[in-house]
Amino acid sequence: MLPALRSAATGLLAHQVMMDVTAANLANVNTPGFKRSLPRFTDLLHPERGGGLEPLDRIGRGARVDEVRRDFRQGVMEATEDPYHLCVEGEGFFAVRLEDGSLGFTRAGVLGVDASGRVTLNGRFFLEPPLVVPPGGKELVVDERGTVRVRTASGEERELGRIPLARFPNPEGLEARGEGIFLPTAASGDPLNALPGEEGMGLLRQGYLERSNVDVADEMVRMITALRAYQLNAKMVQASDEALDAANRIVRA
Repeated sequence: MLPALRSAATGLLAHQVMMDVTAANLANVNTPGFKRSLPRFTDLLHPERGGGLEPLDRIGRGARVDEVRRDFRQGVMEATEDPYHLCVEGEGFFAVRLEDGSLGFTRAGVLGVDASGRVTLNGRFFLEPPLVVPPGGKELVVDERGTVRVRTASGEERELGRIPLARFPNPEGLEARGEGIFLPTAASGDPLNALPGEEGMGLLRQGYLERSNVDVADEMVRMITALRAYQLNAKMVQASDEALDAANRIVRA
């Protein structure tokens, strides 16, 4: 019965992870640029019984979560008509400068301007390369190729610079830092930088936000599946415990 208990325990742990991942996805359904996570399961090693080589002589020992990967498919582009909302239509990440001086990358394009005129992304990270709005600037204008202009009170436009994008050979290898920020790793490869519309990069759409790519119906089905599987593994633990208890009573009798 102990192998059955071990198998059931691994099933409980694996489906708990699935529930946690699904809950995180649902919690971020309204987070701009959020990319859902998907757990992938694998079976544990099958030790041979009695030294046999036949498939029937191999007993499974449960399952575990092999990896939790990000799904980087594009979310729905929602028209907001807010000039400080920016969306990447296609491939590419915005680059931002983090507090420790390193570079982070995000799909969430909520622009802002701090007290010194520096353009920020998502309220706290400075856009990279930096852009500074001069005194008197009233509104940012961003075209699809990343050229940023500022409109003054007189209605004139002044060019501030360009917003490049970055892409990765393997975006699934990026490390999630939180707050919509991803960090490059050895698995993701180094960022490849280019202007929007060049070298496979997407285009920028001002007045749009990329919503999360979480499908609520899909996540609810996944949650129900995880819950039912968790219940089945819990029943297996109970059945194994009852069988062990019966075996102990027979031995003591």
